[in-house]
Amino acid sequence: MFNFIAAELLFALAAAGVIAAPWPSPPWTALQWGGAALMIVAPLICYPFSKTVFLAFDLLFRPARPEDFPPDAT
Repeated sequence: MFNFIAAELLFALAAAGVIAAPWPSPPWTALQWGGAALMIVAPLICYPFSKTVFLAFDLLFRPARPEDFPPDAT
């Protein structure tokens, strides 16, 4: 879910920038093909970030306990 949200936000910001910059006549074809390419690549780029955010939320809602860290067997 976090990866999907990050990829969609990246796409929304890029699309808004591409539409707003040359506003009277935005490049719709470039936006269509670039958007398709971005939606394929963005989840791969955002994966490490979204995995880190997911683990942070997991630790926030389920903090680590001493039982989670068994003593060394050495």
